[in-house]
Amino acid sequence: MSLKITDKLAEFISNTEYSQLPEDIIDRAKESFLDFLAVSIAGYRKGPLSKIMIPYLLQIGGKEESTILGVNKKVPSVNAALANGINAHSMDLDDGHRKALGHPGVSVIPAALAVGESIGCNGKVLLTAIVVGYEIFIRIGKAVNPYLFSRGFHTTGVCGTLAAASATAKVLSLNKEKVVSALGIAGTQCAGLLAVTHSGQMMKPLNAGKAAQNGVLSALISKEGAIGSLKILEGKDGFVQAFSGNCDYALILDDLDKSFKLKGCYKKFYPSCRHTHAAIDAALYLKKKENIIPENIKEIKVTTYPAALKLTQKEKMPEDEAGTRFNIAFAVSLALVKCNAGINEFSAENVKNQQISDLFNKVKLISDSSFESKENNIRGAEVEIILKDDTRFKKRVLLPKGEPENPATKQELYDKYYSCIGNFWTIDKKEEVLQYIQDLENIDNIKMIMDLIKV
Repeated sequence: MSLKITDKLAEFISNTEYSQLPEDIIDRAKESFLDFLAVSIAGYRKGPLSKIMIPYLLQIGGKEESTILGVNKKVPSVNAALANGINAHSMDLDDGHRKALGHPGVSVIPAALAVGESIGCNGKVLLTAIVVGYEIFIRIGKAVNPYLFSRGFHTTGVCGTLAAASATAKVLSLNKEKVVSALGIAGTQCAGLLAVTHSGQMMKPLNAGKAAQNGVLSALISKEGAIGSLKILEGKDGFVQAFSGNCDYALILDDLDKSFKLKGCYKKFYPSCRHTHAAIDAALYLKKKENIIPENIKEIKVTTYPAALKLTQKEKMPEDEAGTRFNIAFAVSLALVKCNAGINEFSAENVKNQQISDLFNKVKLISDSSFESKENNIRGAEVEIILKDDTRFKKRVLLPKGEPENPATKQELYDKYYSCIGNFWTIDKKEEVLQYIQDLENIDNIKMIMDLIKV
C-alpha cells in the first residue's frame, strides 16, 4: 500500500491546531462535550453496567488522576476513561454518525477528558483533541463500512480505539512519530462485537469504555517510548485486512484538515439504538396527531431498512431494561402507549406493561432497502397503524430528529442536558456548568470544570 494512510493521519493529528478550526466546528465540539456530560451523568444514574463497574474501579483504586463523572473521587486516567465511556454509552443517548455507523463521542471524549484533567490542559487543547478524535473515527468508519458492520464488528469499539488514541495523543502534544506508534498500539487492541445487541445488551457500553481506555493507554505508553506497528491501517495483517477486508481509502484522506466531519454527527433524543428512532418519531407523530387509543389498534406495520432490523428485530418482548434499547417493536409499542420515549419510559417496569406487550404482538416488521440511501440522505422508517374498524394511519420519516439535515435546536439540546442531569445537580450547578462549556476555549485549566462537576 503506497498511500501511507497511517502516516498521513498521524501528520494530521500532530499538526492540527485550534487556530485552524472553523467557528462552527468549535461550536459543534462544545455541543458534543455538553451532550457527553449529559448522557454520562444519565448513565451513571441509571446504567446497569455502571452500577457494577464503577464500584469495582473505585475498589481497586490507584493514583488519583482523573474524575469518574457522577463520583466525587479520582482514579488512574485509564480507568476514568473506561468508566466514563461506559457511563456515556449506557443509555444509548450518545451522539453518532450514520455514515460511519458508530458513536465517536463515547470513545473520544472520555479519553481526551481523562488525560486532559490529569495534566491540566486548557480548553482549546481539549476542543482540538475532540475535533481530531471525531475526525479519525468518522473518516475510518465511513471508509471501512458497511463491510466491518456486516462482519459483526461494533464500529464504536473498533474505530473508537483508534479515535481515542488520536484524541489522547493530541492532548499530550505527541509528535508525528509517536502518534504513528500510538495508532499502532491502539490497532492491536481494537475490539467490539455486535453480538451484544442480540443478547447481553448490558455489556454494549463496555465496547465504548474499552475503546477509550485502550486509546489512553496507547498514547501514554507511546509517549514513554513504546513502538507500535508503523502501518497499522493499511499494512499486511493490519486493521483493514483484519476487520473489514475492504476499504475506500479516499474517504479517509479526501480534504483532510480542510473539511471537518464533526458537523455530520447526529444527536439522540430517545435512549435506544439509533436504528429505532425514525420509527419512534413516526409512531409519536401518529399517536399525537390522531389521538390513537392502543386498545383500538388491530395491527402495526413498521417498514425500515435491513441494517435496522439486523440489530433490532426481536421475536419476543425484552427481558430487562437493557434489552428495551435494541427492540424496534417494543420501542414503537412503548411510544404508542406512553406517548413518550424518554429515559423514564425505557425501563424494567415497562417490560412488564401489559398494554405494551399486547401491542408488541401486533407489530409486523417489513424490510425495505429503499429506506436507507447514503446518496439521498435517507435512513428512515414508515409506521402504518390499522385500527379494528380498518381505519388506517401512516407516517413516513426519512431521517430521525437530530440528524444534520433534520437538526435539533439549541434549546432542544439544552433541554436534553437538563433532563439527563435531573435532580442529580442543583439548577444553579447545571447552569454554571453550561456557562463554562459555552466559554470552554477561554478556560485555562479544565480541572476547573471537573472540580465544579464533582462538588
